[in-house]
Amino acid sequence: MALTPEQKELAKHRFERAETTLNEAIDEVSRKNFRLAVNRAYYSVFYAMRAFLATVNKDSSKHSGVMSLFNQHFIKT
Repeated sequence: MALTPEQKELAKHRFERAETTLNEAIDEVSRKNFRLAVNRAYYSVFYAMRAFLATVNKDSSKHSGVMSLFNQHFIKT
């Protein structure tokens, strides 16, 4: 199934946000701000998961919803 231009743009935006947030986590590790680094790393993964979900036209603003949808659409057991 081909992505619409809107899905591509949304996924791109969310991946960029994930990358920016991951870089923030790396910066915080170098400053020894480990609690903030973990927070930024967590949100980086959250934004990346939402980027993947955009490619299948799914989304949730709740963290539990994102995890559930990601598992449904991208994880095989």
